[in-house]
Amino acid sequence: MRNHRSEYMTVISVIDTLKSNSFFSDFPEDQLDHLLAIAREVEYRTQEEIFHQHELAKEVFLITSGKAALVICEAGIGCRQIMEVAEGDLIGWSPLLDHPRLSDTARTLTPVKAIAFDGGKLLELCEGNPQFGYKFMRKTARVLSERLNAVRWQLVDVHGTNLPEVALESD
Repeated sequence: MRNHRSEYMTVISVIDTLKSNSFFSDFPEDQLDHLLAIAREVEYRTQEEIFHQHELAKEVFLITSGKAALVICEAGIGCRQIMEVAEGDLIGWSPLLDHPRLSDTARTLTPVKAIAFDGGKLLELCEGNPQFGYKFMRKTARVLSERLNAVRWQLVDVHGTNLPEVALESD
């Protein structure tokens, strides 16, 4: 009986976390209920890997507290942190795009709590429920766009060159 109560408390905790998260806050409760079957709460200590670059892409994570670094490592170059992620951020999205392997490493900077979703089942849920899937993928695309924009600004900082201002022709 104690385990059942513990599982019940976890279900309530996951639903409350999803409702309070900006990514999921405008999803109807019945759609959040579908996520429960494919979700689990996870915790990581400081300097622990959530996932590793080139591993099989199996799960998508919603960070509920703490901070992590997204890192890319390449032979001859070493490892470079490309950005920090924190509460409310979605990471490990490769399985949603049918990418078989992860493109970076997520390493905690502080203790991290997250909700891990089975990536394959999450994709099935999106495909099986077009209303949910459209909304979820649209929000995921927004996350990817924000990440791409952040990396773009990093490239400008590192490799950008100041050019003289040039008057642009208008139509």
